Amino acid sequence: MKNITVATNASGVMVATLDMPGRPFNVFSEAMMADLAALIDRIESDTAAGKAPAGLVMTSGKSTFVAGADLAMIQDFGAMRFSASWQDMRDRYSYLGQLFRRLEKLPVPTVAAVNGLALGGGLELAMACHGRVCADSKYIQLGLPEVVLGLLPGAGGTQRLPRYVGTELGTKMLLDGKPLTADQALASGLVDALAAPEELIAVATEMVLSMKAGARWDSPAFTMPADGRSAADAGFREWACEVAGVSARDAQLYPAIDAIINCLTGGHGKSIDAACNVEWDIFVDLMSDPVSSNMVTTCFLSKTAATKQSLVGLPEVTAPASVALIGDLDLGKNPFKKIAQETDADFYLADAVLSDERADLLVQDLRLAPSIASAKPVLRLTASFGESEVLELAAGKSTDDTALAMSVLQRSGKAIVLSRSAQSVNDVLIAGMRSAYARSGVSAQNFYTQCEAVGLEYLAQIAIDELAEPARSLQTPDQALGLPLLLNLSFDVYTWLKPQLDGHSNTVSDGLLAGIDLAAVYGVKFPKWSGGPLSCLTMFQRGELKYSGAQALLTQLEWRFKNELGYKLVAA
Repeated sequence: MKNITVATNASGVMVATLDMPGRPFNVFSEAMMADLAALIDRIESDTAAGKAPAGLVMTSGKSTFVAGADLAMIQDFGAMRFSASWQDMRDRYSYLGQLFRRLEKLPVPTVAAVNGLALGGGLELAMACHGRVCADSKYIQLGLPEVVLGLLPGAGGTQRLPRYVGTELGTKMLLDGKPLTADQALASGLVDALAAPEELIAVATEMVLSMKAGARWDSPAFTMPADGRSAADAGFREWACEVAGVSARDAQLYPAIDAIINCLTGGHGKSIDAACNVEWDIFVDLMSDPVSSNMVTTCFLSKTAATKQSLVGLPEVTAPASVALIGDLDLGKNPFKKIAQETDADFYLADAVLSDERADLLVQDLRLAPSIASAKPVLRLTASFGESEVLELAAGKSTDDTALAMSVLQRSGKAIVLSRSAQSVNDVLIAGMRSAYARSGVSAQNFYTQCEAVGLEYLAQIAIDELAEPARSLQTPDQALGLPLLLNLSFDVYTWLKPQLDGHSNTVSDGLLAGIDLAAVYGVKFPKWSGGPLSCLTMFQRGELKYSGAQALLTQLEWRFKNELGYKLVAA
């Protein structure tokens, strides 16, 4: 096994250490799953031969436990909806969950020694063990964030989590995707003990030796943790959204919300095997939805790859030792870990409205004015720096200057999209929203309702003064109401992009297309479910979004921006 090393300690307990070579984090790839299967096979074989270990401890050789799923595998999963049968998808998607069930049914006690971040498949692995010991550290996070990527935890997570922590907390964690700290995990019953990091394996070994094999829900005496809630309750769907802070509109736009709730209601009262089968069926249907593919691509794959893609073509530079902000520029607390005094720094940031010769990087708020022309690199914001998950950097004339700016922004830990266009895609969308409102001929409230219907509220609020503080709709508007506006805004982006494509289609990188969608989704908050304006156009081109009159615009499109695997420019 290349990804899992095994050693037996003095107590006869087998310690399996997940440690993927050449990777900063452990993830569940095809190779990792093959090694986990081999480990389970070995323990089953040894047990049958009368050589069973005293137990099994699962831990990590990285600073984190397991961070989730492999990017390439997720991308491949998303492509299957175009060519694979439902059963083929079901067989592949459920494989990891079936492995976890085999792990859970091992005849020897198993304990997860969680030494760091355990998210997604990492927490699902820990929950499939018979016990969990977590390092007592403020850096630990345990959670199932799949919903924010348009997915659900598809390896038994929707069934095991509420069986550990109760219906209310389990529902909230599944629907808002927020993790627990180590202390919170212990208090909730998600983990059984905390240990000093240096004593983690010793404590896990003690737990193995003190417990019997078997999952608690495989005992006839098992009952759900009592918290006064049940997935069988009348009105559970509405309550679930309320407890997780999910609006009725978002529940309509994001199919993962409904899918997770269906997993909870469908698995309620069933054996863990029957409940997992419910989850796996629903997971296939969810992965067949284009919204899931859009969100995985933009919010995970593109976001993860953005900074690396932006560095392509830039020279290697030595990052400035000290960074200072000029004047009243406010980027929040510790934007780059440490800020020097204004009089003594190697690199300076200044508000773009100032004319300070010392500035190495200008900062512009696109909510106040369109992108400026500058020989210096410009950081383009559409929200406060602290609120911005993705940063858009407009390249300067000098590649060295741009590379230095990149090196400083990388200290923030945020994803960075490098733009070489004089105009930001967010400029285009702000102007497009203003133009659409001016042409609409309807009241501000009616126009805002159209925006609400598809998730364009933030863009409307920053683009149109009358909508800065609108009255919310009393009823959830139907998505169809906002589709014409959504398509028109996406077409505005196409019109802006087309001159950059004409005559250069062979040299247009997939990263450019991905960066446009990413900057729009995390800039003016173009709806995540759409994947961004170019992904939105693709949905209309594929017939996944429709409305009467859309064809008049679609026939003008000379390009498609995606294929089955992701971004790829091809003639329409």
